[in-house]
Amino acid sequence: MKVCIIYDTKRNSTKEFSNWIKNELEDKNIKVDIYKVDEFNDNFNYDLYIIGTPIYYEKPLKSIYKFIENNKEKLNNKKVALFIVCIAQMFGHTTKKYIEKHYLYPLEKNIDNLIISSAVFKGWIKKINIEERKKVKEWIDELINIWRNDYGGNL
Repeated sequence: MKVCIIYDTKRNSTKEFSNWIKNELEDKNIKVDIYKVDEFNDNFNYDLYIIGTPIYYEKPLKSIYKFIENNKEKLNNKKVALFIVCIAQMFGHTTKKYIEKHYLYPLEKNIDNLIISSAVFKGWIKKINIEERKKVKEWIDELINIWRNDYGGNL
């Protein structure tokens, strides 16, 4: 099983989340490659693509949106998981629907294939929010369970 993480970042928080995701997967003996979106080598031979972006000015980064849009046909034959990093999480559960509609949906609508899981992580401005690492671990455990139950195998 091979996983590819593709992300973009402005202030490195999404890079940090991508590395946490990579570490969690590798701890479970899963092969992972990680690329900043502009460094991706156009290799679509992975079993799962995890795509991440921060939210700035109420939108996912254009680079990630364009990556998904430009590779729509290739991604439609693959399993995809998405994650976003945003500060809106600090406003609690009342913003969940807003986040899904305005942040996740613009990315998801360009992938016809099943998005097997999406996650929203709370970003930070100055100091790393280490508590979010626990949420990354929980999401990866959930992702692996979905893979096992719905796709009949180990991730």
